[in-house]
Amino acid sequence: MKLFKITQLLFVSLLTVSAHASLYDRGNGLIYDDVLNVTWLQDANYAQTSGHDSDGRMTWEEADTWANDLSYGGYDNWRLPSANLINATNPCSISCNLGYDGNSEMGHMYYNNLNNIGRLDSNGDPQAGYGITNTSFIDPSSSNTISILNIQNDHYWLEEEYGVFSAWYFATTDGNQYIEDQNNTSYAWAVHDGDISAVPIPAAAWLFGTALVGLVGVKRKS
Repeated sequence: MKLFKITQLLFVSLLTVSAHASLYDRGNGLIYDDVLNVTWLQDANYAQTSGHDSDGRMTWEEADTWANDLSYGGYDNWRLPSANLINATNPCSISCNLGYDGNSEMGHMYYNNLNNIGRLDSNGDPQAGYGITNTSFIDPSSSNTISILNIQNDHYWLEEEYGVFSAWYFATTDGNQYIEDQNNTSYAWAVHDGDISAVPIPAAAWLFGTALVGLVGVKRKS
């Protein structure tokens, strides 16, 4: 009975960590967001690091093509972050997550995961200390401080176009999301749907627990 209770506590502990976590370091340059259920490249300027582009700045079409053609960690189907988490429309209307909020994938990373603040608060008043001042997080499974690499204090392209000649971007300089001419150049940060490098901890825990229960059964038969 004690052994079974220990197993139950193990399950509860694992579920509690999962429920309250946000970002996990999956290793091999992959960061998992369990709130949005997406995996980010740890390197926020991998286009330059990989040698694809001299400085990582690309037009929207170049950035979109780079992300869609990217193969990393044995996975394809990468993309640019979405500008829209609330109303899944493509392209976004002008009311789609415009301004200083965390209602996009980049906004969620900037505000919720990395705890940076925008140039303006929810009332439209200026704030001190805005910008990408924090680029690290604590992995709840290891308690290690993990850094996002090469994140630029600049503009990042987002996935959705706006009209014919513009596309959405997110500015890490001040937490603003807006639109820009597609022919201008900005940085690109690749993201992938799902936990593509997940270590099956719940499954491992289940097998461990099953083994323990089996031992209990053997003991009782003995």
